[in-house]
Amino acid sequence: MSIKGFRALWIRLQIKDRRFIKIPFPIQLYIFEELLDCFLDLLIIGCFFVPKTAAPNTSSHISIHAMKALVIDVITLLRSLNDDEPYDLIDVTTDKVKVSIKIR
Repeated sequence: MSIKGFRALWIRLQIKDRRFIKIPFPIQLYIFEELLDCFLDLLIIGCFFVPKTAAPNTSSHISIHAMKALVIDVITLLRSLNDDEPYDLIDVTTDKVKVSIKIR
């Protein structure tokens, strides 16, 4: 992985009149991408053993094939977040709470 693709997700929650005013959470996006890539490998192996059509008497509405498609979409989303320059994803301020999510 190149240095240009090294991005961190900073989540900052600021609550008025609280002792802990700022809570930063630096999370590297490449860690999520690597974990999801490993999980995708497991799902691909699992898809060989599970039929695409769900049995009518199952209690779960989510199939392993739908989960695989969801993981692929999330990996694509994470890669698109890593492509651009640093930016602010969310910056919301109300009377008592401020939430900001930044890609740096």
